[in-house]
Amino acid sequence: MLSIIISSYQQYYYDQLVKNINETIGDNFIYEIIQIWNPDLMSITKAYNLGTEKTQYENLLFLHEDIIFHTKNWGEKLLNHLNKEKTGVIGIAGSSYVPTAPSSWTVATQYNFVNILQGNKQNTEYKHLYSMTENTMKVLAVDGVFLAIKKEKYIQLRFDENLKGFHGYDLDFSLRASQKFQNYVVDDILIQHFSEGNLSKGWFDTNVAIKLKLGSNFNSYTDSEVEKGVFISFLYRYFTYYLINRTNILFTLKFYPKKLKLKDHVEIMKKYFNYIRHSGDINKKINLTQGNN
Repeated sequence: MLSIIISSYQQYYYDQLVKNINETIGDNFIYEIIQIWNPDLMSITKAYNLGTEKTQYENLLFLHEDIIFHTKNWGEKLLNHLNKEKTGVIGIAGSSYVPTAPSSWTVATQYNFVNILQGNKQNTEYKHLYSMTENTMKVLAVDGVFLAIKKEKYIQLRFDENLKGFHGYDLDFSLRASQKFQNYVVDDILIQHFSEGNLSKGWFDTNVAIKLKLGSNFNSYTDSEVEKGVFISFLYRYFTYYLINRTNILFTLKFYPKKLKLKDHVEIMKKYFNYIRHSGDINKKINLTQGNN
C-alpha cells in the first residue's frame, strides 16, 4: 500500500500522471494520490508535510508531476526496496559523495548514479541517462523527482519548512536520512521527466544554506580532485551573484576543502588571485545585473 504525494501547479501534467500511474502501478495494487495544489502558495517542504498528514498508508512516495512511468507493475518493485532492513530514501538518481563546498547532488560522474529518461517540457525529445553498475546503488543524496520512504522513518525527519521555495528540499531530506539509514538509487523503475530543472540564484543560495546547516561530514575518504572542482565551481557561482570584497571572500573560505594535494591548493589560490585582480570589472557587472532585476 502506497501514498503518493504531489505538490502540483500544472493540472495537465497532474492529470496525465494520475492516468499513467493507474495504468502502470500494477493490477490490484492499493494506493492513493494526495494532490496539494501549490501554484507558489507555499514552499514544497510545507506542501509535502501537509500532504503527508493526509495520507493513510505506511509507504510514501513524493513525486514531481511532470513525469510518467515507463515501468509496469512498479508499485510492488518499490515496496520490495522499501521493505529491506535499514533502508532510508529510495530514488532513481543520486550521489555517493558529499563535497565540502555547496553543491547539488550531481557531484561528479564517478559518484552519480542515475536511471531516468530526461526530456523537455515540449516532449519533443529525451535521452536515457543511465550510470548504474548494480541494480541498487548505495547513495547519500537523492534527487527530488522521485523520493520514497517509509512513513515511520519520514516522521523522524520531516521536510524542513525553514527551506523556502522549491529548491534543496531533496538534498536536505536525503542527507539527513543518510545519517540514520541507507539511501539507494534503483534501476528497475524507469520514469520520463519533462523538465531539466532551473539552476537559479535561489537554487544556489539554498544549497549554501543546507551546507551551513549540515556540514560535509558524510564521507569516509576525501577525493581531492572532486573537492577542488566543486569548490572552484562554487566560487564561480558565488562571484556571479555576490561582490568580490573581504567579507565575501572570507565567507567562501568557510567551505574551503582542507584535505587537498598541494597542486590543488595552488590552483585554488590562483583562482582567488584572479578574482581579486579583476574584481572591479566583475563587481561592476554584478551591480549592473542586480540593478536591472
